[in-house]
This record gives sequence, structure tokens and C-alpha cells, in this order.
Amino acid sequence: MLPYVTKALSNLFKKPSTEAFPAGEPPKAAPHYRGRLHYDPTLCINCGMCMRVCAPQAITREIVKLENGDQQITFTYDMTSCTFCNTCSDFCSKKAITLTEDYMIVGTKPEDFLVSGTFIKKAPPPKPKLTPEQIAEMKEKAEAAKAAKAAAGGVAPAAPAGEKPKFTPEQIAEMKAAAEAKKAAAAKQEG
Repeated sequence: MLPYVTKALSNLFKKPSTEAFPAGEPPKAAPHYRGRLHYDPTLCINCGMCMRVCAPQAITREIVKLENGDQQITFTYDMTSCTFCNTCSDFCSKKAITLTEDYMIVGTKPEDFLVSGTFIKKAPPPKPKLTPEQIAEMKEKAEAAKAAKAAAGGVAPAAPAGEKPKFTPEQIAEMKAAAEAKKAAAAKQEG
């Protein structure tokens, strides 16, 4: 009995082996602890990679089309389904998802366990519509450029659809000479 009494009395004057929590500061988590998820919607590019790699499917995305053509995109992360594997954070190319050292994930209602963020994806600007006059002008410029190129290169302009191209006798002789020169060069390489 005496050893127990002496042990009890010595323990009265020792520092406690436990921490005074919740009365004091919460203890720090271990290094690289994977706690509550943090989502920064300003960095998100809506690639959806986090949703594809999430094994328990704890991530949902809601897309609402706005009147001006923009999209309001909301990502929601359900901490009750999350396994804290960090795969979503690893695959996030913009590092919009990180796991914090917050291990005190407590709440009184289901919404306390949801982490969500919303951002607006702007619609692309509308393409300008060309008038028939602008289209006709562009076609005329293209035809004039083709004719100028053909005149400068000595090649006859392309014949309209359904007609055979017409070559001058000089052009035909030049084409034959070029073909014979190619044949002679090929024969020299083989021999």
C-alpha cells in the first residue's frame, strides 16, 4: 500500500501528461496532416479533374447559366464522404484545393461539413457577323490575289469548276522539259 501512496503523492506535484484542451490553445497537428479541405474558387479553371479522381465522389459541381451568357459554377466538397486522401489536391493544376491542418471538423448540422465556393465563367465574346457586301468584297480580293499570283509565277489561273485548264504551248513545253529532267536525275541516282 505504501508504494501506491508515495506514487500518488509524487504525481500531485508533477506536470500533467495531458494538454489542457479545450481550455487552452488547441494542439498543433502533425506535419503534413491532411485535415479540413480548403477551396479557392479564384484559382479554379473548372477542369473537373478533382471530380474525376475523387474515389468516394465527395465533390459536386453545379452550373447555372446566367442571362448574359456567363456561367455561375459552384463546387461543393462533402467532408462526411471525403477520405482525406489528398488526390484532388494532387491533381489540381492550379492548386485551388489544399488540405489544411484543421483536424477539428465538428458541427451540429450537415451544412457544417460542406466546403463550397462559387465563381463566374465569362462567356466568349460573340463572333462578328459579316454583311453580304463584306463577304462579296472578301471574295473579290481573294480572286484578285489569285490572279496576281498566277501572273507573277507564270502559271495560268485556275479554271472555273467544270472546265479543263488551258495551257499555252510554251507552258506545255516547260512542263515536259521539267518532267524529263526529273527522270534523268532519278536515273543518275539509281545508276
